[in-house]
Amino acid sequence: MPCDNPTGGGSLAALSLPDEHFAFLREEMTGWLGSLRSDLRKPEELKDPARTQREAEAVERLLVGLTTRQVFIPDEEAEAYLRAALASHDKENGYKEVVAAHDAMHGLLVVLEGGES
Repeated sequence: MPCDNPTGGGSLAALSLPDEHFAFLREEMTGWLGSLRSDLRKPEELKDPARTQREAEAVERLLVGLTTRQVFIPDEEAEAYLRAALASHDKENGYKEVVAAHDAMHGLLVVLEGGES
C-alpha cells in the first residue's frame, strides 16, 4: 500500500541562500555522492553498507533540495550526515585557528586605524 504521507509528517522548508552558496554546496555534495556511490560498489569492504546507502540517499535528497531550493524537514539522516561532514571539514581546514587568526588580525588593524580593539 502506498504511503499517504511520503514526508513522514514533515514539511517543506525554503532554502534562501546566496547563489554562490548553492553552487558551492552542489559541487561539494556531488563529490560526496560520488564517493558514497563508489564505496557502495564494493559493499563487502564497508563496515556498514546499509548506513552508507542511507547516507547516499540523504545526500541525494539534499542535492534535490538545492535544485528545487526547498528541503523536507525533519530529515534526521541528512542532518546527521551534514553535521558530520561539517565537523570533518572544519577540522581538516583548521577552522577554529583560522577564525582566531582572522579576529586577532582584524582587532589589531582596528587599533592601527585609530579605533579601539
